[in-house]
Amino acid sequence: MKIVISGSGEVGFHLADQLVTSHQDVVLIEKDPYRAKFVADHLDCMVITGEGSNPEVLAEAGIDGADTFIAVSNLDEVNIVSCLVVANEFKVKTKIARVRSLQYRRSGILKHSLLGIDYVVNPEIEAARAIMNIVAHGATGEVLVFEDTDIQLRNIFVDEASPFKDMTLREIRKEISYNFIIAGISRDDEVIIPYGDTKIAEGDRVYLVSSTHNMERILARTGRFRHKLHNVVVVGGGKIGCYVTEFLLGTGRSVKLVEKDYKHCKYLAERFSEALVINEDISDEKLFEDEQLNASDLIVITTHDEALNMLTAIYAKSLGVKRVVPVVNKSNYLNIANKLGIDATVSPKASSVSAILKYVRRGNIKRVHSIFEGKAEAIEFAINPASKMDGKRVKDLHLPAGSLVVAVNRPEGASSKNFVPNGEFVIQAGDNVVTFAKAEQVDSLEELFMR
Repeated sequence: MKIVISGSGEVGFHLADQLVTSHQDVVLIEKDPYRAKFVADHLDCMVITGEGSNPEVLAEAGIDGADTFIAVSNLDEVNIVSCLVVANEFKVKTKIARVRSLQYRRSGILKHSLLGIDYVVNPEIEAARAIMNIVAHGATGEVLVFEDTDIQLRNIFVDEASPFKDMTLREIRKEISYNFIIAGISRDDEVIIPYGDTKIAEGDRVYLVSSTHNMERILARTGRFRHKLHNVVVVGGGKIGCYVTEFLLGTGRSVKLVEKDYKHCKYLAERFSEALVINEDISDEKLFEDEQLNASDLIVITTHDEALNMLTAIYAKSLGVKRVVPVVNKSNYLNIANKLGIDATVSPKASSVSAILKYVRRGNIKRVHSIFEGKAEAIEFAINPASKMDGKRVKDLHLPAGSLVVAVNRPEGASSKNFVPNGEFVIQAGDNVVTFAKAEQVDSLEELFMR
């Protein structure tokens, strides 16, 4: 599959890296020559220096006949125009644009067929959705959900006190009788697809798949009890903060919104009349005492300063706040968050990449989640009546090494059933099959599920 990406910022670079790892033919367009050189030195793909909206540059990238064009530069207008040029000048099956401005969405212009945009991705909306999922499930950790199912994927950090420490998967299965599967383990910058004798070590991040009800019981066994999150503080009145505040107020929660810009506070107070808008700098430690923020059930930190978001989360936990969720993109912050007692983190970059991969991956795909900085993916495939998977046992699927079928959702009338399948489980048409795979095995997995 040939994919052309315009823009090599955090999303473009991370997306290209993940697609290259899964054996896709990727060409990346970057107008900044210094950034282009950096990307060429770090990624095993062709890099073209130029503007993604320039037909000559697009032609040099070999856009004609490509499967997918993805415009993820920092400017909405450039992304929109780039898709317009590609749609009118070249033959490309799928065009995806990252567009941040809500004005474009509200105007309806993005739906105009002349623009040629097949899918639009908004990083702030994707990040807000991730936060909403986390809050809806008690903020006991990051939550990845799948469409039309009760199946979810969570990760648990194994610290010194964890009951999983030094236990094999087989021992854990005997200890915990609930229906679940350990799909993967991240350890020392590596993803491990485990088997029965794999031993969990301190410092591991363990990925669990189960139904919502069973997951809550498993988390309780590890000391992650669900609390009521009624009093919530949102720090930062930007786009993500506004989306999250709107959601929280809509669910009947009490919200304090902290924003240091006075003029913006006036706008926020008018928009969210049910919330208490506080015009202060969150870095002022007196603010927690003066406004009793330390008595909150949850603090969501969404400013543009990732270091401030992390420090605020750590400080809030030290004061006794039950749950904290900072917005961060940098890998080093994501990796140390669990060690610092932070309940969950949300990355707009990772959320955007997952949203885009849904439209890039082949097959009848309903949801894609990028795991552990793109080193693995959880993919939900829908099995149609013509699929060669229909009627096959899991052990007869010939899954590529480094991949697993971790859950199956089977619609039954108005309801559905969830299964954690063993080798004898028989796949049926209509099933939603959730897989977990290392990035380098995704291409082979897609090929298998397209049959």
